[in-house]
Amino acid sequence: MSERLLKIGQRIEVSGKDVRGVIAYVGMTSFAVGKWVGVILDEPKGKNNGSIKGQTYFSCDENYGMFVRPTQLVFLDEGGNQIDVGEVQTPEEKPRSRLSR
Repeated sequence: MSERLLKIGQRIEVSGKDVRGVIAYVGMTSFAVGKWVGVILDEPKGKNNGSIKGQTYFSCDENYGMFVRPTQLVFLDEGGNQIDVGEVQTPEEKPRSRLSR
């Protein structure tokens, strides 16, 4: 997986879920250990609106939000085609959200 592509606004597909969307949050959460990616889905196939247990990580319509592990992502280009990630460098580790822009 390419950390370089793990950024707010990147188009993705969630592996094994048959859903596509846009990354809206990358970072740690209070609901589980480790790095999570918040995704705004193209269709209402999600489980939340960007909030979990009273904590807002990003905002979207109800059932359009989903949190997944970075390893579940397939990165897409503007045409919806899978991006060949290859070798890339890792950026610094800090939470990023649409809310902090």
